[in-house]
Amino acid sequence: MAYYSDLFNLKEEKFFKNLALSSIYIYTIRFIDFALITWVLTNIAKSPSSIGFLVFVKFAPMVFSGFISGWLVDKFARLTLIRAVIVLTSMYLLFWSIYLFLFDPSLTVIFLLTFISGILISLDISSRQSYLANLVGRKNLKAGIALNIILLNAAWFIGPNIGMFFMNFMNLDKLYLVLVFVNSINLLFLYKMPKLSISRSEKNKYSGISKGINFALSNKIIFSTLLIISVGNLTAFTFESMTPYFARFIYNATPEQFSLMISLQGLGALIGSIIFFPLLIRITRPGIIFAMSTIMLCIGSFIFTTNNSFLSGCITVAILGAGTTFFMNMHSRILLSQTPNPLRGRIQGLAQLGIGFFPIGSLLVGLLGDNIGILNSMRIFSYVGIITTAIILIFFKELKNKL
Repeated sequence: MAYYSDLFNLKEEKFFKNLALSSIYIYTIRFIDFALITWVLTNIAKSPSSIGFLVFVKFAPMVFSGFISGWLVDKFARLTLIRAVIVLTSMYLLFWSIYLFLFDPSLTVIFLLTFISGILISLDISSRQSYLANLVGRKNLKAGIALNIILLNAAWFIGPNIGMFFMNFMNLDKLYLVLVFVNSINLLFLYKMPKLSISRSEKNKYSGISKGINFALSNKIIFSTLLIISVGNLTAFTFESMTPYFARFIYNATPEQFSLMISLQGLGALIGSIIFFPLLIRITRPGIIFAMSTIMLCIGSFIFTTNNSFLSGCITVAILGAGTTFFMNMHSRILLSQTPNPLRGRIQGLAQLGIGFFPIGSLLVGLLGDNIGILNSMRIFSYVGIITTAIILIFFKELKNKL
């Protein structure tokens, strides 16, 4: 057990347990919702571009509102924003329940509501990660980041399977109504949590949106990390965005197989983050590991296109999920540890701008797939990702520094 001593040291953090419970709660709700909506979408649209566009509208707010949400996180109390997102998520789920009770789902409404959920995700990511970095002590920050990603991966696996399981017994409108009440319970976990507001003098010192941009441009390790986040999300996760398409239309999966396959990336990431937890904490050169994990994910996306059975596809997705553990941990550690607290929200906003290239890549790979075939489209994106990441790694020597 000493191998995981850094994990157990988190018990010293008085309020971390409450934040962890709140996090896995909202993460699970988020993945249940996305699995249900993806299943509904594949019942009324059957092209790669439709799946790509769903992913685009869900994560596009990170492109359009990520930096604004980051500025809000530095401007207002982060705990207040976390609570606000929970309340707004309940309202979003309630609207889905009412809509599905009254109408048959349409593509326009699916895309519109998914875009709204993406805005809530954007605000929650910036506020929750910035709050976490300020809540735990510096010596426990690496472990706190790693455990938060473990919770995200756990939700990634259990969320879709919970959603598809209960869909066998309940109509979607009733299931969404249940989710409204379940999600609202999350507010109890945050009762009496410290606000951890930023002092007025620090706010004044780092005030203005331009301060975050200038800091990112002047700090080469931050800037190069943001570049790889953008390239990686554009090119290395085509397997993730197209997994629903592969499951439904290439492997002809049942509802149970469908939920299993789209959740296996989460299971692989969960197992990987637990097994590699001690290693993740002890990595001293996160920049180079981050770049190499991006290249490996591109290679893995290429391998995913060569699978010819549901089983081999599932195995590949799970292995790639384990690989995402390094990608997510390393860039989170670099950005949170190398950024002053008053700027963390804006730098997280820039990171979301980079993550926003994931929906752009999903849309482009789907559109290109409609014309040249989804397998060829994904392979082209893999080639581009490998070459571009290698160039960034060579050009920015700071990525090889010890941190």
